[in-house]
Amino acid sequence: MNRLRDAVLAPALILGLASGAAHASNRFDGAWSVVAMTESGTCTGPYRYPIVIRDGQVDEAGGNGVDASGHAGEDGRITGTIRKGLANVAVSGRLSGAAGRGRWTLSGLGSCSGRWTARRTG
Repeated sequence: MNRLRDAVLAPALILGLASGAAHASNRFDGAWSVVAMTESGTCTGPYRYPIVIRDGQVDEAGGNGVDASGHAGEDGRITGTIRKGLANVAVSGRLSGAAGRGRWTLSGLGSCSGRWTARRTG
């Protein structure tokens, strides 16, 4: 069961910043590296992921086939929901300059939660 959660959680955390609607160029557009750590529950980690933000939309750079929606706002606020199978990951946080941080919560295959940090790489 932990492997299944890990397999679902891993791609989902990258997309935790995902945006479902197109917007004009965003000051946070570019490549980012995200590290997600588990603080409670049976999920393992840390997970490391490359992402890219384009026009306020965030996409994971590895094509992991999850359904994600959310927004990276000009003010740096990040909210998102990622779904894969029965798993749902809610992500929130803030970007500021070339760094970011926030929280995530997995539900649907058990419960796990933790925090994430991000840094701009390009």
